[in-house]
Amino acid sequence: MARLLSSAVLALGAVLSAALPAHALVRGKPVHGIALYGEPKLGPDTKSLPTANANAPKGGTLRMASTGTTFDSFNPFSIKGNAVAGIAEMGADSYFLFNEPLMTRSQEETLVSYCLLCQTVEVAPDGTWEEFTIRPEAKWHDGTPITADDVVFSFQTLIEKGAPQFRLYFGDVVKAEKKSDKKVRFTFKSGNNSELPLIMGELMVLNKAFWTKHDLGESTLDIPVGSGPYRIDKFEPGRFITYKRDPNYWGSKLYLNVGAYNFDEIRIDYFRDEDVSFEAFKARQYDVRLENTSARWATQYPKDAVDAGLMKKDEVKSASPRGAQTFAANLRRAKFADKRVRQAISMAFDFDWGNKNLSYGLFYPMDSFFKDSEMEATGKPEGEELAILEKYRGKAPYQVFGEPHKAPRTDGSGNNRDNLVKARDLLTAAGWVTKDGALVNAKTGEKFEIEFLEASQGLEKWLNPFIRNLARLGIKGTIRLVDQTQYVNRITNHDFDVMIYPVRQSDSPGNEQREYWSSGAADRKGSRNFAGIKDPALDEIIEGLVVANTRASLVAHARAVDRVLTWNEYLIPMYSLPDTWLAYWDVFGRQPYPRNGLSGTFASWWYDPAKAAKLDAARGKK
Repeated sequence: MARLLSSAVLALGAVLSAALPAHALVRGKPVHGIALYGEPKLGPDTKSLPTANANAPKGGTLRMASTGTTFDSFNPFSIKGNAVAGIAEMGADSYFLFNEPLMTRSQEETLVSYCLLCQTVEVAPDGTWEEFTIRPEAKWHDGTPITADDVVFSFQTLIEKGAPQFRLYFGDVVKAEKKSDKKVRFTFKSGNNSELPLIMGELMVLNKAFWTKHDLGESTLDIPVGSGPYRIDKFEPGRFITYKRDPNYWGSKLYLNVGAYNFDEIRIDYFRDEDVSFEAFKARQYDVRLENTSARWATQYPKDAVDAGLMKKDEVKSASPRGAQTFAANLRRAKFADKRVRQAISMAFDFDWGNKNLSYGLFYPMDSFFKDSEMEATGKPEGEELAILEKYRGKAPYQVFGEPHKAPRTDGSGNNRDNLVKARDLLTAAGWVTKDGALVNAKTGEKFEIEFLEASQGLEKWLNPFIRNLARLGIKGTIRLVDQTQYVNRITNHDFDVMIYPVRQSDSPGNEQREYWSSGAADRKGSRNFAGIKDPALDEIIEGLVVANTRASLVAHARAVDRVLTWNEYLIPMYSLPDTWLAYWDVFGRQPYPRNGLSGTFASWWYDPAKAAKLDAARGKK
């Protein structure tokens, strides 16, 4: 979900943001869709989505891959087990194969949701409750109707037995209650959380009959009862899963789905090794591949197939900020508690040398968690952003009132001496001294050692030069490579020194920021606050972001979050990601990519037999 916006577009975005009205969520009447600001573009009489081809043919197979993991569960809502790909959503909003939520987010609009399982949604005039009326035609795969009982059960069970993040994400909901067989009401703590009505629309609705008999907190390979356009057909843990399109899918004629879910079958093959997976793609054992390795993207895709148009390589842009790749040092461990230590470690990472020699210059310096968006902190804070930060003068780093934080840079030659000298001074000031070539704590004598926890060998090329620079400071670095299950368990239980943490932000950050950075998530197992950040000032700014009632206010709070995160050195910058790299064999028909990049993209693709025949003929000549 990388983004690339010109300065002109960013400037225009700032003007439009300032001009947006105050919180304009339609309240007090049932509607087919809701927008946090303004109104949904699509009316209730819409025939199909603009991102879909209403005349797309049905048929064929979409073949994909999952690399580096296996699966042992059809339960994606628990922290136990490895859930199979596709069971919750297909890697992007608006693409739901098996389970479905109450509403679905728009791919072309910001913070707009349309009713999927629900027929209408109504928000109280004062914003303190929200009611969903379930579509009468909505049914489970076994033919039974979806009811308010299923919705209430889903909310309560996800809170009680689901992964810990559900308790935080839905933390402002007081209760869920059945108002009738097809109507459910959620009561909120207050009417101030303006994003909460859209968040409740994201509630994945579970089949009460099935999950009453199965523990949602545990893994299971019993096939659940879903409601989506596909059913689980065949599977073999560790090898593959296939989903078959359900000819009796209740929502096939709903405008949200017209021209979507066109493949008769979706097959996902599992590969433990990235190199093996790539070779399988080149041999056309599967057809669509998301690439995350710059060297492979730049040099290893078959030039003859690409030049002939048989294989496509697309760099997909998105309206959301660029992804940030970071090192999360575990702040729960005393050696990382001092900001100067984290800053020193950051200076030992030579982004410019790595980008030049390892990544063909395709990456960007990681200066912001909202890079290339209107939410990226730029210049000195002004207006509401400055007013927000003024509340924390003396509590937040003084640098937040100046220019934005910049990641350490070099000339790319590999000579990082100047930064290492600065790093040594910072470590000395923080109470670490060199003794017999090792960095030790001046008070306790503890040697400074860092174990980098990893589940994939792909990033060792970045880690090894980093470790060599750390050694010049007297810090012993090692790489601990574990399997996926061990990795998940250790991260969940905060049992690590440093992990690589990719951060993805949406174009409208909100409640999920609590899950990423808040004190309440720091010590909770399974949260995404991997670093263990506990910062009262940051907590309060996040709460202000959550209740922001204009787009301009949301942007100001996001910029303040950006400054406080970066100037506290809470996460060590690695790099910012380029646009999303997507390769595929040309056997598909597709619409232009939507505003939100790959969000929901594959749902609107279709299989083209003529292209497939052409490809087979061309490959047969070789």
